[in-house]
Amino acid sequence: MIYTAIDTFYLTDVRLKNSPSRKDGIDEATKTNLRIYGCNLIQESGILLKIPQAVMATGQVLFHRFYCKKSFARFNVKSVAASCVWLASKLEESLRKARHVLNVFHIMECRRENLPVEHLDSYSKKYSKLKNDLIATERHLLKETGFKCHVESPHKFISSYLAILETPPELRQEAWNLANDSLRTTLCVRFKSAVVACGVIMQTNLE
Repeated sequence: MIYTAIDTFYLTDVRLKNSPSRKDGIDEATKTNLRIYGCNLIQESGILLKIPQAVMATGQVLFHRFYCKKSFARFNVKSVAASCVWLASKLEESLRKARHVLNVFHIMECRRENLPVEHLDSYSKKYSKLKNDLIATERHLLKETGFKCHVESPHKFISSYLAILETPPELRQEAWNLANDSLRTTLCVRFKSAVVACGVIMQTNLE
C-alpha cells in the first residue's frame, strides 16, 4: 500500500520490493545502482546550474517517488533526472529554463563520454526532441505523484534539532552531509523526514 498526503509519499517494504522495475526483471542491485546514478546526475547538474541544495533534495525525492510507480526498464534515467531537476526548480522557486537544464545534462554527458564539450543548438532537431522529452516526462512525474509534489526535506529538521541540542558546528556539517547521502537511498519514500533527521543525528553521534 502507498500512503499519500499533501507532503507524504510512503511505501511499505513489501510494495517497495515488488516495484514495477522488479516485475520487469530488474534485480535489487541494479535498481539500487540506477537510483544512485540518477541522484548523482541531479546533484551534479544542480551544482552546475548553481541552484540551492533544497532544489537538488526535492529533485532526488521526486526521482525516487517516480520509480516507485514506474519501471527503470520503461523510462530513461537521464530523462527522468533532468525533468526532476526542472520541476524541482519550479517547486522551490529557483526556476531554471528548460534550455539551461538540457545544456547542463548535455555537457555532463559529453564529459562522461570523453567527447568535446559543446553547447546544444537551441534550433537543432536534437534540442527540439530533448525539450519535448523533458516536457513529456514532467507530465508523467506530475501524473504519477497525483500532482502532490510537496517535498519536506530532513535538512530543516536537522537544523532545528541540532540548534536545540547546541551541537558543535563540525557535527552539524557531518549531519548535513549524511542527510545529503541519504537522498540517494529509498529512505525518503519509507520514512517521514523528521524520522530520517533523527536517524541522521543518531548516526552522526555514533561516528
